[in-house]
Order: sequence, then structure tokens, then C-alpha cells
Amino acid sequence: MSGNIFQTQAVGLWRPPSSVQATDARQFIRNFSFHNCKLGNQGFQRLLLQVFGYMGHGKSSFINTCKIAWDNSAYNNYTKASGSYWGDTMDRRTYQLTHNITLVDNRGCAAMKSHEKGEIFAQLANLMPLDMKVDWCRGFKLADRIVRAEPLVQPSDFISPIFIYSAGYSINPHEREELREFLETCTKITGVGVIVVLTNKTNGNVERAEAMFRDLGIKHVFSLENYTPQNQSRSMEVNNTVIQLLYEVAQNALFNVNYPRDPQKDMTRRKTFLLNYIYNKELEDHKQISEAQKALEVDQMERDMREKREEAEKQKQKDRMEHEERMKQLEAKYERQMCQNQLKHKQSMKELHRGRGRKPRK
Repeated sequence: MSGNIFQTQAVGLWRPPSSVQATDARQFIRNFSFHNCKLGNQGFQRLLLQVFGYMGHGKSSFINTCKIAWDNSAYNNYTKASGSYWGDTMDRRTYQLTHNITLVDNRGCAAMKSHEKGEIFAQLANLMPLDMKVDWCRGFKLADRIVRAEPLVQPSDFISPIFIYSAGYSINPHEREELREFLETCTKITGVGVIVVLTNKTNGNVERAEAMFRDLGIKHVFSLENYTPQNQSRSMEVNNTVIQLLYEVAQNALFNVNYPRDPQKDMTRRKTFLLNYIYNKELEDHKQISEAQKALEVDQMERDMREKREEAEKQKQKDRMEHEERMKQLEAKYERQMCQNQLKHKQSMKELHRGRGRKPRK
């Protein structure tokens, strides 16, 4: 099957296709297999839709929505999503969509800090075991976990990254640049462009969020309102959006495997990239810590010198006051001595005058 069934508009959000197009897309997704590639599967067996992003933005609800839309069924909380702002997923959970397509609910992060990004990259690169708990760690501990997980990961999985972002969320310019770097690294790791899904479409600012991601270089942006325990009403628009997204992901995967690929080399490349990333981040963090420690030491030295100067000034003032006090005491003593001397002199003079005034005895 060649060509895109859905004609995505060059400007603006995608609009739902007709029912005939959606039916054809379902058939394409249902029959998806890497065996259909012109070079054969080249070792790829399964397409992993790696769902990732900030925690609490609707990753688990999005997987529920995909399952419900694909099965065309009533609401079912497959992922046990609660809609908590702090997120529910603590491990990497898999949910099979078709025989050859699997959704992965990865653990989200609160902020794009270096060690959390490392954990997300490790999940996204499929270097961490599926259906196991994810314990955040950083630096060489993360590198050690990646090495120990080698027997538990499958190089035969083709990775398609899907970033979930709530349209009701807003980030500052600094966080936006961090997000740009993060998404660019995700593309480098997987070799596949990131697809963004905007959730909370009804209450969020979809136009603003889409414009931001377009500015960040994202070419494929979808928006929908997830099915949740509070919003179980079925929607043709939501269903068609999910089917179109799944179709584009599957078609892109086949396009990539139509060219020479080696899944084992791909995994080795991802592992090498991530281990280098961890090493460089450790060096950077160590440098920052060293600089921070040096700054603290300089600050401590300045405080010590300031305290010594203050102590010296206080001692100087104390010595000056003591000197002034001694001088006052000496002056007072001198005044007293002068007074005493003057008094003695007066008395001596009186006695002398009295002695001269006496008549000599006959």
C-alpha cells in the first residue's frame, strides 16, 4: 500500500477523515507486519509505540483511548489511570494493540532534569526491561543498570516515539529550550521523528501548544480529548484521530525498514549514544559541583577574611578606646598631681611667709 490515505493539511491541526478512509486505515494497521517490507523484516518483529512525557499529562489515558478507539468498544480503564497530576505509572507497561503493534506506557518525569532525562532516554531507547518497575537513579548507576539489562531487552523492536503533552500546561522560555534539546535528542536516539499528541483539548490552549511544538521543529502534532473515567462518552473525532495517528506511525515504520537496517546495530548505537550521554553529563555535573564547591570555598574565604577584618577593626576600636581611657586616666592623675603640687606649694609659701614675719628672740 503506497501513499498516505490521509491528506494532512500543511497549516493547522489535522481534520478527521471520512469513514471509508478510516476503514482502509484500519485494514492497513491490522495487516501491519515488517514482513511486508521490500527487504523483508531485516530482524524487526514488533512496532513499539513508546509513549512518554511529563507525568500527569495523560499518557496512560492516551493508551486507554487508543485501545478503546481501536477495539471500537465501550470505556475500559486498561491502564488503571486515575488522572492524578503526579502520575500513576511507576514501571514500563506494555499493551498489545495488534499482533505486531504494542503500546508502551513509560514512567513520566516531573521536570527535564539531567538524571530524569537519562532515565527517559534509557526507556525510550528500549534499553530497560518491559513490564518492570522503573527506579530513578543517575550517572554511572544508570549506566550499570543498562548494562545489566542487556539480556532482558529485544533488539527486534522498532521504536516510534510519541510525546504526550497537556494543552493546558504552560512552560517558560527557558523550559521551552530545554524541551527542544530533549526532543531533538529523542529523535537522535531512536532515529525516528517524535510525534506529539496534545491532550486536554477541550480546556487547554491547543493552538498555542501546537504553535510551540511547530516552532520546536515537530512536524506531526495531533490533538484529542482522552477517554477518562470522567469522560467516557465515545467520540467519532477522537476515534478517527487515533486511527490516523496509528496509521501514520505504522506507515513511517515500514518506510524506515524499506531501507537497509540492522536492529542489533541500531540497539548498539542507541546504547553507545546513551552511555556517552551519561558519561558526559557526569563530567558536566562533576565540573558544576567542583565549580560550586570552589565558589563555596572562595565565598568561605571571603567570609573568613571579612570576619577577620571586622575582628581587627573591633580590636582596633577597643585598643583605641582603651588608649583613650588610659590617656584620660593619666590626664586626670596629672591634674590631681598638679593640684596636689600647687596645694603643697601654696602651703610651703605660707609657711615661708609666716617664718619671715616672726621677730627674732632676744
